[in-house]
Amino acid sequence: MSRRAMIILILAILAVHGILLWLVVATGENEQQSAEIRKQIAEENALLSEMDGEVRSVEQTDPAPDVRTPDTGGSAGKQDAASSQGAASQPKTGSASQGATSSGRDPVAGLPAVKDKPVPSVPSTTYVRRSKKTAIPKLDFSGAARDDVSGLKGIALATTGILVDMDTGKVLWAKNPSKPVPIASLTKIMTIMLAYEIAMDDASPYTLQSLIPVTTEAINTEASKVYFKKGEMFTIDELLVAASVRSANDAAHLLAEHLGGGKADKFIEDMNRRAKEVGMTHTTYFNAHGLPGKTKALDNQSTPEDLARLCLVFRNYEPLMTLAGKRTAPFRDKSSPDYILLQNHNNLLPGAKNATTGVNGIKTGFTNRAGFCVAASCRREGRNLLAIVTGFPSAADRDVFVRVLLDWGYEKIGVAKPKAAASTKSTSTKSSSSSTKTTSKTTTNKKGR
Repeated sequence: MSRRAMIILILAILAVHGILLWLVVATGENEQQSAEIRKQIAEENALLSEMDGEVRSVEQTDPAPDVRTPDTGGSAGKQDAASSQGAASQPKTGSASQGATSSGRDPVAGLPAVKDKPVPSVPSTTYVRRSKKTAIPKLDFSGAARDDVSGLKGIALATTGILVDMDTGKVLWAKNPSKPVPIASLTKIMTIMLAYEIAMDDASPYTLQSLIPVTTEAINTEASKVYFKKGEMFTIDELLVAASVRSANDAAHLLAEHLGGGKADKFIEDMNRRAKEVGMTHTTYFNAHGLPGKTKALDNQSTPEDLARLCLVFRNYEPLMTLAGKRTAPFRDKSSPDYILLQNHNNLLPGAKNATTGVNGIKTGFTNRAGFCVAASCRREGRNLLAIVTGFPSAADRDVFVRVLLDWGYEKIGVAKPKAAASTKSTSTKSSSSSTKTTSKTTTNKKGR
C-alpha cells in the first residue's frame, strides 16, 4: 500500500470514529434531556397532587340571616331547596372535558356542597349560557309616596331611591325610580347571581367548587380587592365570598373572565341579557365589578326600579342571601401570610357600627360619580322590605337615611318600630368610608367598592 493510500485510510477511519463519537454524545444528551423532562413532569404531577389534596377549612363566623325563600319553580330554586333539606350531598355531574378531579377543598359554609366536581384548568369556550325564563317581578307604584316626605331626614341627599315591600311588590316610596345612574358595586349583585346560576346549571362544565387560576388581568384590577398572587387558584364559591363580603373587584373580574370562556366581555354580554330577562329595561353593564369607565357614559348604569327587580330575583337564592348577610369571612388559609379576614362594607348589618334591626343584605357601592349607594334588604316580624338609594355624599349619611326610611316603611305596613332601635347619630364620613382588614394591607383606593 502506498504512503498516500495509507494516509487516506487513516483519515477515513478517524472520520468514522468522529461520527460515532458525535452520535454517542448526542444520544447521551438526548437521554439526559429526556431524563430532565421526565423529572420535571414528575415534579409537576407531585405538585398537582399536593394541590388536589390540599384542604382549605373555611369558618362560618356569622349566623345565616333570616331569609324568606319563595318557591320560584325554577331549576336553581329547586336545587337550593334541596340543599337546605339535606340533599347537598347528592353529586352534580359536570362536563369531563375540563377534567373531573376534585378540587380537594371544602365548600364554603352556606353554599351547596357538590361532589365529583370538575376542575377546569382552562375556561370552557364551548359553554353557551341558555336563556333563563324568569317571572318578571311586578312593582305596584299606586299610592307610593314620591320624592320628599316629611319626617324622612336626609332625603334631599339621595339622587335616586325606592322602598319596596318585597312580599307584595308594593312600592312605598320612590325618588327618580326610573332615572339611570351610575351604580358602582351594586353591579356585583348581578355578577354574583349570574356566576351562581352558571355554576348550578347542569349544562355547564362548572360547579361551585371548580378551580379557577388567577390571571394577570385579575391581579391588575383596582381595589377593593383580595390581592391575588400569580399561581394562585380559587374555587368559584371562594370568589363569590370575596365578591359579596369584601366587594372584591379582582374576584368579580376573575369570575367574569373565566366563566366567559377566557374573556370577560362574553360574561358581561350575558349580564346584559340576564338583565333583560328579569325586566331591567334601563340597565347597562360595561364590566363585572362596577369600577368607573373613562367617562360617565361608560359607567355601569341602572335605576332603582330595575335594581329592585334584580334584588327580588336575587333573594330567591338563599345561599347568596346568606353570603350577603355575613359581616366577615375568612379568605385563604390562616397559615398563609396573605390570609385576609374579609369585612363587609355594609355597616347596617347586625353588629356593625350603624346596625339597623333586621337588615340582612344585600350590597353597598361607591365611586366618585355614583356616590355612596346601597341595596338594603330587611326582615322584621316576618315582613320584608327593600331599600335602594344612590348618590349620597358619605356612607354615614346614607346609613342614617336608610335606617329612618326602613322605620318609616315598617310603620306604614303596620310593623312597630323596634324598642331598642340603634342610634341614628352620624359618624364621620372618613370613618364610615374606610376599609378594614386584619392584615397589614389596607384598601385606600376609593374609586370603587
